Amino acid sequence: MRIPRLLIAVSSVLISACSTTPQARSTYLLRSSSHVGTGELAKVGDAYLGTVQVASYIDQPGLVLELAEGMIHTAKQHHWAEPLRVSLREFLNVEISAANEEALATIPPGGAAADRIDVRISQLHGDAQGHAVLVASWSLSSAKQRHDYQFAETAPLDGVGYEALVTAETKLLVQLSKAIAHELK
Repeated sequence: MRIPRLLIAVSSVLISACSTTPQARSTYLLRSSSHVGTGELAKVGDAYLGTVQVASYIDQPGLVLELAEGMIHTAKQHHWAEPLRVSLREFLNVEISAANEEALATIPPGGAAADRIDVRISQLHGDAQGHAVLVASWSLSSAKQRHDYQFAETAPLDGVGYEALVTAETKLLVQLSKAIAHELK
């Protein structure tokens, strides 16, 4: 009689496991809302976007929350649609260009006066207090000089959930882009 009871118990577990509905996976694109038109770039400045580095803890598919000081959680069902090292580069290029009212060159322009912009994203996550966090540094370098800058801001989430986190992180990245563009002028 023990075997049928064991069989019934195992069958019950398997049936209940199969009957649970898997949670839908959400995927988020990091895209600029700045208008990008079709045609020749009328103004291409002497600045260009060099390297864009991303901290390894956020350079993976899942969105990240800091649950407590130094303790993070990576979402299993809420992912970036593409690697951040790729989407951040495109996003920053478009947003810096829009804020500067002059397109960044896609390759280093000729001449010694060209400014190279190198960006490092150290933190990009949600925190336990309901804020998005962005900590970044960047440098503007030319043949004659180099200037280093720091950006550290938080933004409250306008709602609950990962979609609100992505929206707040995007706002912070726009602010970073505007800060970089301001230094180009």
